[in-house]
Amino acid sequence: MDKLFDFFGGRKTTFALILFIAMIAILFLDKCTFDQFSNLIMWIFGTYCVGNGIEHVGKGLKKKA
Repeated sequence: MDKLFDFFGGRKTTFALILFIAMIAILFLDKCTFDQFSNLIMWIFGTYCVGNGIEHVGKGLKKKA
């Protein structure tokens, strides 16, 4: 699994891409509307961005201490 994570750039990126692909499949199967799709995609990548931001801030604070 570590090789997969390394290939895509990390654990968070891998799971964000998996969720993105799953949502595209659900959209094309007409199980959700485009509004629902876009809302979930915003949540997925918003969570990804916040997680990365917190990680980088934590690493920055760790270096100063």
